Amino acid sequence: MRNRKSIVFLLITFGWSWINWFIGLYFLSTEANDETINQFVKYFFAGVYGPFIGALITTMHFGGFKDFLELLKKLFIWKIPLYNFLAAIVLPLLFLASGIGLYALFIGSPGVFENKSLAIPALLLNSVYIGPLGEELGWRGFLLPELQRDNSAIKSALIVGFIHFSWHIPLFWAPFGALVSGQPLSIFLVFTYLVLVTCWSGVQTWLVNNSNGSVLIAILFHLFINAGIGLLFFPELYTDAYRSKTVYYLSSVVTIPFTLYLGFKTKFKSKKE
Repeated sequence: MRNRKSIVFLLITFGWSWINWFIGLYFLSTEANDETINQFVKYFFAGVYGPFIGALITTMHFGGFKDFLELLKKLFIWKIPLYNFLAAIVLPLLFLASGIGLYALFIGSPGVFENKSLAIPALLLNSVYIGPLGEELGWRGFLLPELQRDNSAIKSALIVGFIHFSWHIPLFWAPFGALVSGQPLSIFLVFTYLVLVTCWSGVQTWLVNNSNGSVLIAILFHLFINAGIGLLFFPELYTDAYRSKTVYYLSSVVTIPFTLYLGFKTKFKSKKE
């Protein structure tokens, strides 16, 4: 039954998201103008909520209203260790800062530094709806605990990471939505994106397992990854999609070894295990 639940969840999630995204891409295939881009944006945002919808429908079908409410409660689990909140915020900032530093060392100047602190709240507010809120109830609220019933935390993190990566595939040909969107595809870029998503999945698995199953902590980490706050202080990087994505790719130089260290040290499990 547990396998059936996961399969049903994935069918609903991928079905909802991919149908919406392919419709959006169809509009762009005719002509890229303000009208077709606006149409794509509508279907893009609808598709982002595939994991959220899939988790709710699957849980309601197999577990009824009681399990449905228990799933939603994971969004509001906030009584967790303070250092987990700090880790969810600081780690994405450090990952991106390392990318900016490597960019400055090996590629070129990131541009003039500008204090954009006042813009951070608006950036976070806008970013939370683009992916974290629509995805994490599904990936870390439903799928991760289902997989961990029969698999180790490391194996579950790897599976969720690969599924999360695969879910983005239609957006590879979109102007935005994935790290490889809006630029010529290459095996190297796609593979690096897969590795980064898998690393982030490992860190999020560790955070969730040590936060009483909190989806809120997963949303927070995802939010700070997506927001790219460090780039905000370098407008020349922030406004150039190619250069900003290069920074994310460079951040893998630090993200990968950190995730491997975390995996070997904790196996992404709860400290109580």
